[in-house]
Amino acid sequence: MPDVVPPMLPSQGDLADGERGGDWAVEFAWAGFRCVAYVRPGHVRLLSSTARSVTRSFPELAVLGERVRGSGMVLDGVVVALDDAGRPSRRPLMRRTSTVAPSASLRARVPVGFVVTDLLWLDGRPLLRRPYAERRRLLEGLAIAGEPVLVPPSHPASEAGFVMEAAERYGLDGLHLKRVDAAYKAGRRTRDWLRVPLRRARPVVVGGWMPAERNRPGRVGALLLGIPESPPGPGEPLGPLRYVGRVGIGSGPARREIGELLRTLNARISPFVADGPGAVPEAVAEDARWLVPRLVGQAEYQGWTRGAHLRLPVWRGIVRPGDVGPEEWAGTPWGREGAAQADDGAEVWGPGRRSERIRPPQEHRRPTPAPAAPEPPALRAVPPEPAALAPAAPASSINRSLEQHFVYNAFNTIAALMRTDPGQARELLLGFADLSRTADRVGTPEIPLADELDAVRAYLAIEKARFGRRLEASVTIEDGLRPDDLAVAPLRVLVLVRETVQQHIEPRPEGGEITVHTAPDGAGGAEVVVTDRGHGETRLRVPAPAACTG
Repeated sequence: MPDVVPPMLPSQGDLADGERGGDWAVEFAWAGFRCVAYVRPGHVRLLSSTARSVTRSFPELAVLGERVRGSGMVLDGVVVALDDAGRPSRRPLMRRTSTVAPSASLRARVPVGFVVTDLLWLDGRPLLRRPYAERRRLLEGLAIAGEPVLVPPSHPASEAGFVMEAAERYGLDGLHLKRVDAAYKAGRRTRDWLRVPLRRARPVVVGGWMPAERNRPGRVGALLLGIPESPPGPGEPLGPLRYVGRVGIGSGPARREIGELLRTLNARISPFVADGPGAVPEAVAEDARWLVPRLVGQAEYQGWTRGAHLRLPVWRGIVRPGDVGPEEWAGTPWGREGAAQADDGAEVWGPGRRSERIRPPQEHRRPTPAPAAPEPPALRAVPPEPAALAPAAPASSINRSLEQHFVYNAFNTIAALMRTDPGQARELLLGFADLSRTADRVGTPEIPLADELDAVRAYLAIEKARFGRRLEASVTIEDGLRPDDLAVAPLRVLVLVRETVQQHIEPRPEGGEITVHTAPDGAGGAEVVVTDRGHGETRLRVPAPAACTG
């Protein structure tokens, strides 16, 4: 085994590069700490991309020494930490990388895992000159996946559009394209491996501009972008605005066109909110020139920053306000209470689809994102008999909304299915993305009951794929009930379902059956009944909207 294998580096690219000849694989890009693992039986050595030892920083990964095949292996990968919604995030990982030897309490608060992306050496055999397709096949045959090790799914380039959709919904910020016939070029940046950043597009309102230079105050340097506090209807005013960042406009015709329009929209008062989330930072406002909020443009961006600004925005031109529908203004990083809820690119969509029996899907369905649901009523539990009252969700279940072991089990299950049932794997991947989006809404007082039941379906579909015949599951809604009109706290039902599966069904060798049935309660509300055929049932009451408002 070599002492050091410098990692291969990707070049920037786009999906079109995968269509210009040759066979490519497309995979998720994971936000984390690049690392090469040198593994022997009972011993693991971890080196950063600059060959610095980080073995003591990640003691959890010593488990690789127990899963090694033969005399040893060298693995290329990324150390990741997950946020509460189960997405890889650099913020919690920074707490781990800031110390050489993390304490037990820090390891418990910020667990890490290892996403294995390539196999470079196996049982005395160098694999660097082998094509990626062969290295990938050998990697999948090692059977090293399982918490805290993840071997993520790899897809053919023909599915790049689907993978991009799943990555956007899961909140990732990029994809990787890899030539399947390419060798591993250690220490080199190569066009055989491309990183494709995800770009989204949305309408924005120009509420001001910044001069290019202080000594040239009339030359436009950047546009100040905002989003209306509430989606405007046809012909309605676009302000007041919440500030989402600034963007340059380049040179040439675009700059001249913008400059001419801006001169007709000068204003003395800022169209942005004065304070709180969405206020213009003082350093920006000091030199800003304000405008009447009439100019609407299209901006591309990679996600939302923690400060609720567009990440790496690019100006794509002016659009007519009448061509922008209310649903296109949705997807902002602020919750209903106005607090910024931005993260690594995740956006909130409205109600999802409804399904009944949880079975392996027969075809790949792609739901169209719907506009955000209207303000739901507050939940007021109606006390039933004491034995039937559903307990409050434990704080730990909310704080770690998607535990690491479930996330890793889910992705490892999906990766295994890519070889045997790609259609089911794709459907589970989209379902997991929807599940993580629901988890990201923890802290919001309520969400539509329909969204919560969609998350339950996604969770049970993943667990059924993992358990196989040991788990039967169904989610049913009685005719005449409209779950879009009722509200429940995020994960309220899901926590009950997960506890039933994990505490009662998973320990049984024979498994079990769980049903989640939602029916009208006779008073305009609903009752959700979670039943484990071998244990009992738990009931959750959701009141009618009228009962909450009056």
